[in-house]
Amino acid sequence: MSWLTEPDEEWDEREAPPRGHRLKMAAAVLAGWLAVSLIVLVGLLRFGDRDSLGKRAGSPAPKATSTATAPTVTAPTAATSRPASPASSPATGAVPAGWVRRAGDEQANCTAHSYGQVQIFFARTPCSGVRRSLLTTERNGRAIVVAASTVTFGSPAQATSYLRLVTSDGTGNVNDLLREGVRYPGSPSKLPGAAFASRQDGPRVLVAEAAFEQGPSDYQDPTLQATARAAVEAG
Repeated sequence: MSWLTEPDEEWDEREAPPRGHRLKMAAAVLAGWLAVSLIVLVGLLRFGDRDSLGKRAGSPAPKATSTATAPTVTAPTAATSRPASPASSPATGAVPAGWVRRAGDEQANCTAHSYGQVQIFFARTPCSGVRRSLLTTERNGRAIVVAASTVTFGSPAQATSYLRLVTSDGTGNVNDLLREGVRYPGSPSKLPGAAFASRQDGPRVLVAEAAFEQGPSDYQDPTLQATARAAVEAG
């Protein structure tokens, strides 16, 4: 060995640490890094838990939702009632001024409340209903009784056929209320000789017969004829 290389070898032996020593140092550094990382991780997790708990504590509780729908209750409204005026009551028809309604009804079976060929007609062509009235008025000091009926059909064509029949002599009619036993103070037991009037209003046919309550009564009397016309016009 030359004197020139010997010092170098001694220098190398002094400066280069043993291999085992280097591994120990690397392991120590790695362990320290892992320890620091673990501490940081734990700290972050704890901080996150506190933050999450704080948010849940400060958040309002969610509202409960229900799928059941409460029934809607409508308060009843107060009904206003007043006595029906005879001149405007749909169930009894209009009454001319100064007349008095003595009785009235409505029937669904026209066949059971009619006679003659008219009854046969109703058996073949049923009506929708009939409204009957017994009215009184006075003309020239004489009391007049008026028997009126309004028959309603399912169509105007049926009403026209009925009008053609009921206006023919001797074919019958709807029973007036006197015929079925209705009475009022001073009423006759049956309808005397009476003037006749009729008209059609779409599916309705209005018929009226007017007679004097007492004394002679003739269907050709102009006063009775005018009274019968007034009854059907009032409807």
